[in-house]
Amino acid sequence: MRRVGALAVAGVAAYASYVHQYAFALQGGADRASAAIWPLSVDGLLLLATAALLTRPVRTDRRFRWTVWPAFWLGIAVSLVANIAAAPALAWKPMLVAGWPPVALLLAVELLARGQGQEVNTSAGGGQGAVMAEAVDPLLDQARQVDARHREAYQRPVSAESLRKALHVGTERSRHLVRLIRAGQNGDIVQS
Repeated sequence: MRRVGALAVAGVAAYASYVHQYAFALQGGADRASAAIWPLSVDGLLLLATAALLTRPVRTDRRFRWTVWPAFWLGIAVSLVANIAAAPALAWKPMLVAGWPPVALLLAVELLARGQGQEVNTSAGGGQGAVMAEAVDPLLDQARQVDARHREAYQRPVSAESLRKALHVGTERSRHLVRLIRAGQNGDIVQS
């Protein structure tokens, strides 16, 4: 439900943003054809950066991070400025209406990103009780490898903080991965 709701909000926000950016481009002197494709360059950059952030590829080097995050924030900033500049009047209500789409898009992306890799509880048939089903997480195999190396070196499981540093992920994601690793070692995880 979270994903469907966030995608619906993102779709509505993208449409409204397109309309405002089209008007902004016309006001800026672009012809109709250029004005029609100008919003696609702004929102296209934003879409590419968002896709990169949501898929969270294995490649987590600095160059990648220093490209994706600035592209994302630049897309949001240009979209916000263009949307507000297209407001019919410089009053708080028209500016709020015009400026809301990029903010809604930003929040929808954040909700989608937070929803990645969530654990799902399912009930197993035949009276077997609740089983934890593992959501697809592209870093889980890497996390298991880090854990195995850590166990070999220190004779104990990897901590969430050590995993966070090794994989360059956030605190919540590293905690989630540690839970998946430990539950898998106890036989509680079913691969989906």
